Amino acid sequence: MSSVGASGASLSSGAGVSTTSLPAARQPTLIVTCRARPGHERELEEWLRRLVAAAAKASGCLDVELQPPGATHPREWVFLHRFSDPRSLAWWINSPDRQVLMDGGAAHLDGFAHEQVASLAPSRPPVTAVLTVPVRAEHRAAFRQLHDLSVERMAGMPGFLHAELLDPVPGVQDDTVILLTFDTRDHLDEWLASHDRKQLVERQSEYLLAPRTLNVVGGFAGWFESGRGDVTRWKSGAAVLLAIVPASQVYLAARTSLFPQLNVVVATVVGNVFTVAALTYVLMPVITRRLKHWLLGAGAA
Repeated sequence: MSSVGASGASLSSGAGVSTTSLPAARQPTLIVTCRARPGHERELEEWLRRLVAAAAKASGCLDVELQPPGATHPREWVFLHRFSDPRSLAWWINSPDRQVLMDGGAAHLDGFAHEQVASLAPSRPPVTAVLTVPVRAEHRAAFRQLHDLSVERMAGMPGFLHAELLDPVPGVQDDTVILLTFDTRDHLDEWLASHDRKQLVERQSEYLLAPRTLNVVGGFAGWFESGRGDVTRWKSGAAVLLAIVPASQVYLAARTSLFPQLNVVVATVVGNVFTVAALTYVLMPVITRRLKHWLLGAGAA
């Protein structure tokens, strides 16, 4: 990731940078790549996490992401932080606090930390369908077999990313919860309306105690503080699941007791509105506040 193409502007650590030397994009992204000196891997990671924490608190920082070495960039750490405007980014690059941090990490680097600025638009978050399914206890194995068949069919659909089945947890979660993730809402809707899925849903219906509840949510980023740390996908997903299960249960109980004959399309629309509103305005603000240290903790990577 040493080059970002024509839109990139190379920097050197500690060099004075003005807003005129940065891309004119409204939300420029600073990309830092570096390698650990042999034997300094732990020290380099600790230094990068201090840098992440400081950048997240900088004025105008929208979000940060720290990527450890992997198949796409062996041995190389990649740190991206997106700012609201070039002026805010220039302030952070030239700030004394950042310079002290950059100087402090030099002893752990194999070579230099390479920095570039790019006009990177934030990627569109995936879309997830969350299904709450009251499966009869004696039929859970048969239901899972049909779920596995459903995943095989989904794997051939455009935009399919991930599927997960979560079994009931005594005292916490009475129903089976299924998460289906696609890259766009259009691709998710294509699967939900497909003939294959309708057939599988009909076969699964004999194993259920009551109708399933389906809620569609977009990316989780809007429910987490922007620019306040490196929240990994699995932690954000776990936090959302913690909120969406009770919200779905409350809606299902209210619907079955008050409006048992409600049209399934109307019930789905009302359920989506209720669940998203409950998460956005009630549950997620409480959960993210209570779990803040866990969500942003060092174990996030």
